[in-house]
Amino acid sequence: MPLTEWDSRYELGVHGIDNHHRKLVELLNKAYDSILYSTDNKELQAILAELIKYADYHFCTEEQMMKEARFKGLKSHVSNHDTFRTQLAALKQNYHSGAQRVNTDIVLFLWNWLEKHILRDDKVLAASLAQK
Repeated sequence: MPLTEWDSRYELGVHGIDNHHRKLVELLNKAYDSILYSTDNKELQAILAELIKYADYHFCTEEQMMKEARFKGLKSHVSNHDTFRTQLAALKQNYHSGAQRVNTDIVLFLWNWLEKHILRDDKVLAASLAQK
């Protein structure tokens, strides 16, 4: 059972970014399912690595778009991205050190952050890009 389903309210009308967001949702769903149903630690490790890599790719792409468009909210937006990056890095570190068991609460936190970010920050960005 997935953590969430993609729906039209997440659509920004920015084709590449919408596709990136779909992929991030897919990876969060995979992590959630792996935590709930898999006993293969290597599976979750691979999903987390892919999620970190893809989130960074997405954020770098979005940040480049903002720079090119001279988006006024760039600093704040990048700071929000850095928060997510930090949480992902901590998740990976905790997983590898064994200090904290990776559980659904962490994935739920990441999803809640991503959902709010898409619906609030990225909607503002999309509106600004549409005006350019």
